[in-house]
Amino acid sequence: MTERKGLRTRLRNWWRRVTRKDATGPAGAPEAADDPESPDSPALGQAAQGEVAVELPPVEETLSVAADGDVFAFELVPHFRWSSQEMTLDVLRERAALHEEAARGKLLRRAWSVARACDPSDPVAAEKAVNKELRGGWCYHDEKGLIRCRPSVRMRMDPALREHVLPFHLAEVRMEKEHHLGKLKADQVQELTERWLRVMSELELLGTLGAAERRLLVPFAAALADEDFFKVMQALKNTRRNGAEALADVLTAATKHHEQVGLFEYANAYDKALSEFCRQMGLSPFSWVDTVGDVGELAP
Repeated sequence: MTERKGLRTRLRNWWRRVTRKDATGPAGAPEAADDPESPDSPALGQAAQGEVAVELPPVEETLSVAADGDVFAFELVPHFRWSSQEMTLDVLRERAALHEEAARGKLLRRAWSVARACDPSDPVAAEKAVNKELRGGWCYHDEKGLIRCRPSVRMRMDPALREHVLPFHLAEVRMEKEHHLGKLKADQVQELTERWLRVMSELELLGTLGAAERRLLVPFAAALADEDFFKVMQALKNTRRNGAEALADVLTAATKHHEQVGLFEYANAYDKALSEFCRQMGLSPFSWVDTVGDVGELAP
């Protein structure tokens, strides 16, 4: 009832202020002030009571609400904001302290059912759900006047669950950082390697590097770009060389056998294939000459 009466007073005063701008008395004098005898008008020398608010110091004790599955629980830290239009700040602070224990109990009852539907490993979602449930708060009809309580909560994961998942989260963070550093290093190595290749090509007057030239020069550029990258490229080079030499041996043997049976056209094709293959794979282009010479001596 008191709240409704105060609302009527504010609406009436607002309307009078708006209409007073266009209303004038005799000889342009402003309209007379509000009637001080009116029961809804504030007394002379008094201002209308505005809303005052207070937040009491937080209580160290946390609340516990069960999470989904009823195995783990959330740690709940309540926070209350008290306000009133019918009492002074000191009185509000005093009366709020008297109602705080009841407010904690009411908050716990309303938060309990909401938290029971939340994943125990996701306190952020649980916090949002509980605060949505508490939105708007509630009122207390205190003997000193009406008090509004606006609660909110902060929620933390169950300590037992936090201790269990901590190593996994640390490993996840480490892997993300290592992945980021790996990408950064790869980008830098690529940039440095390409730059050294350009330097080598310019010094050797090679112009544009083809596939065979790059295969030859990349291991040397890698040695100037990064030590780990150089080791990998050397291993790759050795693996390719071993396979290439094995295939070159097969082509050389095929050339020899075909010449022995008089299939010189096939032997010549093998020679050309072997020469091009050795050039592309970075092998010495004359490494097969001795073998061919031996074949020539054995040919009829």
